[in-house]
Amino acid sequence: MTPPRISKSRRRATIWIAVVVVLACATTAVIAVRSGWFRSGSSATDSATVGRDGVDLTVGGVHVHGPAGVAPEGTTLTVHATTAASPDLSSTITTNTASGVEISLGGRQPEKPLELRFPVTGTPPEGQHAALVTTPSDGSGPHLMPASFDAATNTITATTEHLSSFWPTFVDLRAAGRVADEFVGKALGITSARPECAGAPATDPSGMKIAIDGDYSATAKPVLWPCVSVENGQMTVALTSNSPLPWRVRAAPSATLEPQGEIDPAKAVVLAGYHALATKRPYAEGLLIPGSEMKYRFPVSSLPATVEGQVDVGTWLVMDLVFAVQAIMALFHVDLGAVTDDVAVLGCLGDAVDAAKLDGKPGADAVAALAKAALSCLEPVAKALGGALSTAASFVLLVLSSGAALVFGGLQGTVMSLTGTDRFKIALTGTGRPVSAADLNSAPVPSACQHPAGRLVNGSLPGIPEIDGFVSLLAKAPGNVDKPIVLGDLTGDGAGDAAAIISCSRGGVGWPHHIVLYGPGPKVLGSIDLGDITEGEHSTVSRMSIVNGDVALAWSSYQGASFCLRDWTGRIHWNGTKASMVDLKQVSGPPKATC
Repeated sequence: MTPPRISKSRRRATIWIAVVVVLACATTAVIAVRSGWFRSGSSATDSATVGRDGVDLTVGGVHVHGPAGVAPEGTTLTVHATTAASPDLSSTITTNTASGVEISLGGRQPEKPLELRFPVTGTPPEGQHAALVTTPSDGSGPHLMPASFDAATNTITATTEHLSSFWPTFVDLRAAGRVADEFVGKALGITSARPECAGAPATDPSGMKIAIDGDYSATAKPVLWPCVSVENGQMTVALTSNSPLPWRVRAAPSATLEPQGEIDPAKAVVLAGYHALATKRPYAEGLLIPGSEMKYRFPVSSLPATVEGQVDVGTWLVMDLVFAVQAIMALFHVDLGAVTDDVAVLGCLGDAVDAAKLDGKPGADAVAALAKAALSCLEPVAKALGGALSTAASFVLLVLSSGAALVFGGLQGTVMSLTGTDRFKIALTGTGRPVSAADLNSAPVPSACQHPAGRLVNGSLPGIPEIDGFVSLLAKAPGNVDKPIVLGDLTGDGAGDAAAIISCSRGGVGWPHHIVLYGPGPKVLGSIDLGDITEGEHSTVSRMSIVNGDVALAWSSYQGASFCLRDWTGRIHWNGTKASMVDLKQVSGPPKATC
């Protein structure tokens, strides 16, 4: 049968309809491609094409969303569900909850962050938080990414700007507390064997005996064992910890803290952090760590001396916390830098310690409050990092801060003081060594001629500009050149003491002589300003000696160039607490108030 004849106009219409249908199908296909609608069936590996509105792909229940502009249109997103276990981290703080995925985007990194959403089973235990484990292609090793957990949908969601392999996990950031526990635990509960030299006196070459007060017998239980030794005019006091707690220690006067020897690495890192913080603040000089030793060196001439200590739980815990946070940050590949060298952070941490006022037996609330305050000190550092580093750092700090009581409350049990006191003080005294004239070249001097007190160097007080005058031992006494210094017993204890004439000036004019009394050390017992005893612009000593325990003097007072000249005698007596002038007599010159 002959088919019906179709007119040209109708044939043209049919062709146009076919073309429109084809174009419509093609357009629909283009729209579908651009919208990311076309993807292969559900399998271990799936892909989708980036469209104008971005791309969405679900593989093995893991949903990947890329927003518009994530990559050029037509780029292929591929997701592969892997059954491989997540890589091990440097700390056993994660709990893997599901299989991971490998993601690629046509060999490029996304221009905008991709959102990853993983289904998980169960809810995180208290104190645990959602995160992703990832292995970047740069070979930097596995690390963590911040994520969030939605209990309503049982999903973990995170965003990433770098594609690699990802596994969902729950992170137990209470591990920070365990890290701190490790630091503290390695140093606490430690006592040291008693050194044979503990508490024993030392004798210097001159015969002076240096004694340490306190009970350091074999049955005693002091917080530390002190040993003293003398060499080349220097006294060394070695302190060996016998306490399970750290002690901040200071010594006076003129003490120098020697570098501490090799100690356990865990203690060394805390000690380094402590020194960075404590030595920049006025309340401490050094830290005596449990199981370690520290040494102070003094000039023998500085005796008597003291060594004082106080339990420093607060600074110790703050430094533990800083190192613990840094350890956690490292898992997120965040480097806080040398935060213990940051002046602002050090000041903030020190203020937190001061405010906490932790004693040897802090409660859980006090420890948690200190931890929270210290964490806030690190926030500016985290913000300064910028970008993804700041996000990860802020995540860690936020989680630790919100759970500070839970994370660090347990530490209070490990810092209980076993000593019954949180302070100690040791006095060192020297007896039996007579004062020599040579000792006075480096002796302390009281304030004279309105110059501040200080210590002589080669017989003169340093630091005074020439135009402002001087303070020095009198090099030559008028009328008796051999006696600007006299030696003898001024205190009645049998030890050799001394009296010295101190000459001084200010404003280009010599002022009255001072007589300074010294005991062994040498130390200043007392002094007399002759200008306070007799009228006159000048007072110069002509004769000085020690008679029956007193300093016998003869001197002259006068105005200007020997105007209104008067001669005097008297004795300086030391009564055990102060020096005073007795038996004052005017032996020549005009009467008082006549010139």
